[in-house]
Amino acid sequence: MKWLDKCKDVIEYPYPDPNDLRLSLLNQKGFLEYVRSLNEEELLNFAKLYPAWRDQRLRKCAVLKFKSMNELGEEKIEYRVYIPKLRALRRTYYYWIKDLELPKGFYRLITLTLQRKISIIEAWKNINRWISSCLHRVRTKLKRRYRVDIHYLWTIESHKDGYPHVHILFSLGGFVKGLVFEELLRIFQESWVDDEGNRLCADQGVDIRYIGKDVEKVKEYILKYLVKEHDKTWGVKVEGGLVRVRLSTLLAWAFRVRFFGMSQKFKRAIRAKYYSYEFLGKTSVYWLWRFVFNVFDFTIFKERLYFRGFEKVDEQSISRLCCPYLTSSLN
Repeated sequence: MKWLDKCKDVIEYPYPDPNDLRLSLLNQKGFLEYVRSLNEEELLNFAKLYPAWRDQRLRKCAVLKFKSMNELGEEKIEYRVYIPKLRALRRTYYYWIKDLELPKGFYRLITLTLQRKISIIEAWKNINRWISSCLHRVRTKLKRRYRVDIHYLWTIESHKDGYPHVHILFSLGGFVKGLVFEELLRIFQESWVDDEGNRLCADQGVDIRYIGKDVEKVKEYILKYLVKEHDKTWGVKVEGGLVRVRLSTLLAWAFRVRFFGMSQKFKRAIRAKYYSYEFLGKTSVYWLWRFVFNVFDFTIFKERLYFRGFEKVDEQSISRLCCPYLTSSLN
C-alpha cells in the first residue's frame, strides 16, 4: 500500500478491540443517529473501530432468497449470495454499471470541491446532503429557464488531504438553444452551497469539461473513478498490532457515506422488474471459496450453511454469482 505514504490524512493507532464495537452499538436505535450524537473526540474514537468491523464483515456474507417476476407475471426463485462492498471485493461491485442503458447526448464532467475552512468532519458528515441539494437546484433552474432536464451519474473521491470532492457526469440530451458553456458553469457554481446558502468553494473550485457522445466511454469514465476510489478508500494496513488508515476512510465509514448515485431515469430502468428478497442467514466466504473451486461436493456445501431453506438451492445460481466476486478477492 505505497499509496498510503502519499496521503496526508493517514493516522496510526493500535488495532481496536472488536468488543468495543459491540458495546458502542449496544441498545442503539440507529447507527447514524448514534454517530451524529457524538462529539468530535467521541466520533474519532468510534471511527477507529472500522478495522474491527471490516474484518468481522469479511468473514460472513448474507444469503437471500430472490424472487423475480417478468412482464408475463411468471415468478422465478433463486438463491443469491450478497457479499459486502469492502476492500477485498471492490473491483467487481460496480460492474453492473456496464449494463446501464445511458441516453445519447453530449456528456460533460463537472468537479465540485470544498473550501478547507470547512472542517473535514463536517465535510464527510454533510457531503451526501450537499450533493443532493446541489443537483436539485440545478435541475430546478434548468427546467425553469430552458425547459430541459439533466441526467447524471456522480461519484465521490478523496483528495490527498482527506477532503472529499465530487465528479458528476451529466447530459442534457442534445443541443439546448440559448444555454452557453459559461451559463451552465455559473448554474453549478451558484448551486454548490450549504444549507444556509454559503458557497462551499470559490468559483475556480468548480470545473467543467466536455467528455463526448460515446456512452461506453462515459461508463468507463465513471467506473475508473469508482474503482480507483474503492481501491484507496477502504484500504487498511495492519502490521505489528498497529493500524495505518486514512482519516477519510474512518469518517466515510462512520457517516455511512454513499460514494455513487444517479438520476431517477436510470433507476427506473433498473427497477423495471419486480424483485423481492427474503433473508435466510449467513455463511462464510471460506466455504463459498471451497465450493466454487470444487474442493468438495455441493451436498457438503449445503450442510455447512447452518440454516434452513437450502433444500431447493440451485447449484448454478450460487456458483454464477460467487465466481467473479471470489476470483477478485483472491487476486
